[in-house]
Amino acid sequence: MERSSGLQYAGGAVGSPLCVATAVFAACAGLGFAGMYGAVMALITVLGLSALLSRHPAVRRHLDAQAALRERCRREADRLRQLRPAGPVRQQQYIELRDLVEQVERFDASEAERFELQDLLDHFVRLALHHQRCLDAVRIAGSHELPHSLSISINEASRSKRRREILTRRMKHRDECLARIDRLADEIDAVDELVRLVAQRVACPTLEPELEREIERRLWELDEVDAALRQLSA
Repeated sequence: MERSSGLQYAGGAVGSPLCVATAVFAACAGLGFAGMYGAVMALITVLGLSALLSRHPAVRRHLDAQAALRERCRREADRLRQLRPAGPVRQQQYIELRDLVEQVERFDASEAERFELQDLLDHFVRLALHHQRCLDAVRIAGSHELPHSLSISINEASRSKRRREILTRRMKHRDECLARIDRLADEIDAVDELVRLVAQRVACPTLEPELEREIERRLWELDEVDAALRQLSA
């Protein structure tokens, strides 16, 4: 995550753990040597130097890397928190896919960015959460022994028209939830297969034409040596 202004870089440098630790140490040293005035001056000096160092490209790259790491950790914590209601099976499936995405990023970061694998993990989490909510809705529908069909019998006839309408709507909603569960499960499996396909493609190295030419060149040299030896022995 890149920062857009020098002020943000300065704030990141001043608020970094290294700067805070150095400022505390300098303030304590200044307090011991020159009292409160020395502590304040030492603190201001450390903070000013940190702000100046934030202009250096190497420091900015380090701050960008730390900001990206914090954002990644925050994103990961949000995913795991959202997946908690989905149960351990979905959580384990997500962890496997996350490990594959990290493997792709190590081998070929451009491929991971091209296929937006981090966004695909977010999509997986949303699908798993919606799938679990639909399952919960179906369980609620079945908790009061909702019938599979509403037939007019002696018992049904005794029910009020309003109650029959409510039962009809409940059964319709239950059927819609069941159909949605199937669609979501299929989409979750598709995301799983897509991540694994990208990981397979990245893990399998392609044979570069230069490598084949290296072998052909050496075979040609062997043929030349054999031809030269045959001419000498003739």
